[in-house]
Amino acid sequence: MKLQARHIFFLKITAIVLLSLVVAWLYLKQLLFSSILLFIVIVALAVSLYYDRKKLISRMEQMIASIRHSDFSSHFVNRGSSDELSRLSQEMNEALDAFRSHAHDAMRDEAETQAWQKLISVLTHEIMNSITPIISLSETLSESETLDNTDSESYRIMKQAMETIHRRSEGLLVFVENYRKLTRLPQPTVQPIHVHSMLKSLQQLLASSGINFSYSIYPEQLILKADKSMMEQLLLNLLKNAHEACTAQINSKIEIKAARVGNEIHLSVSDNGQGISAEAIEKIFIPFYSTKPSGSGIGLSICRQIMLRHRGKIVVKSDERGSRFTMVFPE
Repeated sequence: MKLQARHIFFLKITAIVLLSLVVAWLYLKQLLFSSILLFIVIVALAVSLYYDRKKLISRMEQMIASIRHSDFSSHFVNRGSSDELSRLSQEMNEALDAFRSHAHDAMRDEAETQAWQKLISVLTHEIMNSITPIISLSETLSESETLDNTDSESYRIMKQAMETIHRRSEGLLVFVENYRKLTRLPQPTVQPIHVHSMLKSLQQLLASSGINFSYSIYPEQLILKADKSMMEQLLLNLLKNAHEACTAQINSKIEIKAARVGNEIHLSVSDNGQGISAEAIEKIFIPFYSTKPSGSGIGLSICRQIMLRHRGKIVVKSDERGSRFTMVFPE
């Protein structure tokens, strides 16, 4: 049966101790040649221990160096044995696989967000440049007196057209300004937030709007390090969505749960509404996409950007019994 690395390690240590005692006894007995031979054996065992540890440290240093240089494709080499080094190699590879997956998802989300922000910025800039003079001109013409050589009926039609252009242009301007919010989200000002106080304030604030929810926190004095105004904006968006999803329910139920899970803090908003279809759930975080006829399609996109700015993520689970949005914050 093959000895494990830790057993070999302890055997070598035991051998060194015992041989050291024998060398001391031989030296006292004036058996110098035998004591020298045993001393050489002790040195050989010590060198063997040194190289065993050095080999492990060298393999770890190579892995750390590859991670430091963003080379996440490397793996700990598994020698095929069943000792601790092989077990450690397997655990390191599993940890790296999980890290690679998380890093890939984070980079993909960040790249997608930046692409949408760039597109929105370009579109809103061009639309604003075009619509501003239209609003100004239509407003001037609609306020003008009857033009020379223009009969009253023609002027009435022209003025009505100008007023329509002006009204629709202002509506488009509001529409564009709404979407520009996606590119103006500031970097978070992180501070300790007492979760219980924040949720209690939100509960009181939304009660007047008919949005009622319950909440539970574990531990009760849970502290979240985040931007408070962004967290309130995020929760308001999710609570309003949950309230709208429950309009058809006789006994609507909206609940917020906050808890520390390992090295993370999970904050979830759940409802017992009609749920989100499998087709829509893949698109709900895409800017401009909305399942509601009058929806702007930016609420959940802003929620996602807020979480990305906090180096966290937002995930959703939904079925016919309702939906749950969970925000995961790393500590």
